[in-house]
Parts: sequence; C-alpha cells; structure tokens
Amino acid sequence: MKVVFTLPRRTKLVYFGRTGHGILRNYITEEDFVVYENPRQILNFWVAVRMLMSGKRSEFAYYRAFLLLFRPDVVVTMEDNNVTFYATKVVLESCRTIAIQNGHRINLSFSRDASFRTDLRRLHQLGHDADVIITQGGLGTTFYRLSLPNSKGQFVEAGHLMNNALAMANVGVFEGPRRLVFISKYRHLNPTSTSGDWHSQVMLYLNDTPVTAMDYFRVDAIVARTCALIAREHALPFLVLGKRPQRQTSEYGFFAKHLTGLEWTYLPSDSQGSSYESLRTGDVVIHTDSTLGYEFLARGLRTAFISARLSTAGHPEIRDYEFGYPVITQSRGPFWTNDSSDSEIRRVLKFTMWAEQSEWSEQTKFYRESIFQFDPGNKVFCDILDDAGIANTGPRLWTRDLIPAN
Repeated sequence: MKVVFTLPRRTKLVYFGRTGHGILRNYITEEDFVVYENPRQILNFWVAVRMLMSGKRSEFAYYRAFLLLFRPDVVVTMEDNNVTFYATKVVLESCRTIAIQNGHRINLSFSRDASFRTDLRRLHQLGHDADVIITQGGLGTTFYRLSLPNSKGQFVEAGHLMNNALAMANVGVFEGPRRLVFISKYRHLNPTSTSGDWHSQVMLYLNDTPVTAMDYFRVDAIVARTCALIAREHALPFLVLGKRPQRQTSEYGFFAKHLTGLEWTYLPSDSQGSSYESLRTGDVVIHTDSTLGYEFLARGLRTAFISARLSTAGHPEIRDYEFGYPVITQSRGPFWTNDSSDSEIRRVLKFTMWAEQSEWSEQTKFYRESIFQFDPGNKVFCDILDDAGIANTGPRLWTRDLIPAN
C-alpha cells in the first residue's frame, strides 16, 4: 500500500478508479479532477484520518470520507461493477454520477455467498443508485434494470467506448472468407498458477454453482480446435486473437497444447486497440462469449457465436453465458448456437462464412439492434458529458497515438 498526503479540496470531477482512465481522458478535457484510488493500493492520509474520526473502518467509510472532503460535482467510472461507486448518491445526493458499462455483465461471482447483482440489488434498497448508466445495449440495460429495479436514473445504450472510437481501416466489403479468427478469453496466469492442480480449482460461481478453471475453459479448446480443422479443410489460415500481450505466455501455451498438429497463428494483444487492428477484410470471427465478439457483430462483421461455455462445463441449466440471454432465449440461430458439438459448430460456420452479404445483414439486423449498440465517435457519451457540464473534445474517432497501452 502506498500512502499519499495530497490535501483534499473541492473538485469538479472525480474519476472513480483507474480502470479505463486512458479511454475517458481521450474525451474528457476537464482539468479540475482527482482520481479515487482503491485504498488497499493507494491511501490518502487525510481521507483515512477523516474515516477514523467517524469511528468506522471499511471501504464504504473511506469513500464516504473521500467524498465529504473533495465534494465533487460529478463522479464518472468505468468500474461499473464496483458496488462502492453506487454509494455516491447516498453521501452526496446532489453529485451527478455516470457509470459506463465496461464488460459483459452476468450473474457470476468469485464467492459462493454473493454476486455483483445480488449485492447491488440489496444496496439499492438502501439508496445506492446512479444518475446515468451508459450500457452497451439491450443486454446491459436488462442486467441493470434487474439489478436496480427502482432506479431513478437513466439507462442509455451506447455500445463500448473503445469500439466506438476506432475506425478499423483494415475491414472493408466482405467478398468471401479469407481467414478464420478465434477470440480468446483465456486469463493470464503467473508461473506459479500454472503448476499443480490449478485447473481443478474453483474459478468462479454462477449463482451458487462452482465452476472450475478446467470446466470453464473446456469450450475454448473444443471450439478452437474444431475451427482450426474447418480452416484446414477450406485451405484458410486460422488465427487466435489473444486477450493478453506477448510477454504473458500462459494464453499461448493453452492454445499450443490444444491445437497440436494444426497450423495456426497467435496474435497477442499488445495495445488496447490491437485486437481491432488485427482484423482484415474477409475475416470470419468465432468466439464463445467475448464482449469483443459482440462489438464486432454490432459493426456488422461476420461473427459466429458458439455460446456453449456452461453447457460444455456440464451446467446447461445455467443460461447466463448463452448468446444474447436473457434478451434472446432461442438456443440456436443462423449464426449462433449454445451447443459445442462438431455438427453445430459446422452449421454456424457454414452460414457465417458463405451467406450472401444481403442475407447476413438481414439475418443479423434485429439482433445487432437489440443486444449491442455501435455509436461511431461516441456522440452519445459526449452528449452526456455536455449535459453534466464536463468539458470534452466532442465526438471523434481516434488516431493511433490515442490508443491506450495495455
């Protein structure tokens, strides 16, 4: 833990957490700001003293002391899944709060006893809320309406800020498949994590159901290998679009193990924009339940969903990871399936690879509009900043130098 001695003063804007700070600062130009840091990592001495004077010791008590000392007009965050943020309205009712959805939100947890949704719903009864929640689309809006059933705030659908900001110049008119690209969701493991029985350890809980790492990632291995075989049959290159940078080797090792004997290329994520820059005209994207896959679909790109993570893990009764659920309840469609069998993967890939462009657009239009939005230049976000009185650049697409590093 680092202790800082910055004297608190009334501040116009607070960034709640460092997550997405580089993205937000590419639009927000307000200079009168401070960043609220996790007190387990960076502790402000004066805020801690104010907390201790209150007679309470907790993250909420620390955040309460922080707000009372800095008294911001606006708090904005991309840590939308941190329940502490939603306490802002309890402490400073007049403060305007803006949460930006920064990932696919489902009812999962790293504890058997609680989840983000259940915690938020419980705290909502005590007044925890937000003025604006910028969701990625219908899926995010549905999640937050269930989590904050009596919210006084707005739910605004605007897609993903990063996706909206990048032009993806390498992608043009689709004239047939040229590469198959699988999006990885494999997590980074340090060297000690890869030893022993890591894969048999519980990775997360869905409701109160434990899911081990081996079960969780089984679908990634199955789908990647089947798609690599399909690519070979059609004499197409097969690529794995990495979630991790080159220096983190566990992701590459996972796919190297499961793609033994097949030709494939690994594309690491060396910047926050490299996954977008890696795509080319003619690419067909395959994934299980990646937010990035939803982003590509929202753009109209050829994207196949093999949303079978939990059915492959032996829990078909838990539907949270299925394509578009709960907005979409059908278990299969022209470009998606919740079954990781060879026949289903081939059926979905056949349509995604070979459908005429007019048919692809027609078959995906309803789903693109219903579950995930695309707002080039982030006009919606900038309008919300204007409404909150926060100086900003206005809508714009990024040049390469604006893309944050990993």
